[in-house]
Amino acid sequence: MKQAIPICEHMYWVGVHDFNCRHFHGNMFPIEDGATYNSYLIVDEQITVIDTVEEEFIDIMLERIQSVIGDRPVDNIIVQHGEPDHSGGFLKFMQVYPNAQPYASNAGVNIMMKQYFKDFDYKKVKTMDEICTGGYHLTFIEMPLIHWPDNMMTYVKEANILFSNDAFGQHIAGYDLFDDLHSLSKCIEKAKEYYANIVMPYGERVEKKLKEILALQLPIKMIAPSHGVIWRTYIQELLDAYMEFATFAGKDKVVIIYESIWRHTQKMAEALAEGIGTNGVSVKVYKESITSSTLMMKEILDAKAVLIGSGCYNNDMASNISGLLAKLKTCHIKGKKALGFGSYGWFGKTVFNINEKLSEAGFTLFDEETLSINYTPSENDLNRYIEIGEHIANAIKKQ
Repeated sequence: MKQAIPICEHMYWVGVHDFNCRHFHGNMFPIEDGATYNSYLIVDEQITVIDTVEEEFIDIMLERIQSVIGDRPVDNIIVQHGEPDHSGGFLKFMQVYPNAQPYASNAGVNIMMKQYFKDFDYKKVKTMDEICTGGYHLTFIEMPLIHWPDNMMTYVKEANILFSNDAFGQHIAGYDLFDDLHSLSKCIEKAKEYYANIVMPYGERVEKKLKEILALQLPIKMIAPSHGVIWRTYIQELLDAYMEFATFAGKDKVVIIYESIWRHTQKMAEALAEGIGTNGVSVKVYKESITSSTLMMKEILDAKAVLIGSGCYNNDMASNISGLLAKLKTCHIKGKKALGFGSYGWFGKTVFNINEKLSEAGFTLFDEETLSINYTPSENDLNRYIEIGEHIANAIKKQ
């Protein structure tokens, strides 16, 4: 039997590991080491479970619960978020514990009804509503559209634990459940990766909600998210990092992403990188078609500038570059600069179109010449792009 893992007195992790997961959210978020779906058990006068797991793993979750409570019934099930990685096992859970009282936000009840087509007499809750399980008081904090309309957190004031659902999650899969069993740098980097690929479009709401939570002055000894490790040591570092993420705080860094068949645009990318990187600014260079989208989004999050390059394909930019720009438009980017570049044969508007889409995505364009070359860049052209890279580096350092 799979066992529950204690996280503090009377509280347990009863989640699952998906060590084979390599694509989270369909194919949109490639990951390396698998994922966890975290569910939590609170043992009190009333038994409470916070979130379920993916449908295929629900039997493991139930085993972990029963390893602690045996045949005791579950009294409450908190549905913090209706997305199937958190609620897929809900129907099976309710078959096993039919008298459990479900709690969800107003939007959460609507989403659960539309996904599972059965009314379980949900109790609708809003921010600062509270239930008592005996020795513990659970307070709900809504966080709508971070990243679905129904998201909410649950705070247990007697234990100073914040069950944060998707907020503060990461993909660190293993039995070392706590942050301090990993390095600070690893935990923050994984949290950044998760934020950039899931939460980035909601930065304004994240900033506002962080400020609201801080204003409540809740003592927090532990943050237990729905994915990855539980935070108990690096909490302040995590909150500081999240505020930087939410405000698109940038480092002296430029990300260059391009697509190139005959290396003409690639040579331009490498010349720009030479000028930037040799003048005191970090530069990351990626060929889009062979680079994980997870990595690119993570690096864009805290860069001060992004350069996007493409050759001309059927009188347009490469389709994968067009897709990247469409994705960036959904992210509500703020405070970052950008510029397009590329080589063409007989249609000279590719770079113009890239710059137009960068502007639509919220970037401010550098005040540079149009970086467009007909066929192969000459040595003089490449030297000029090195100089332009130097100009960009100097502008970045002045921001």
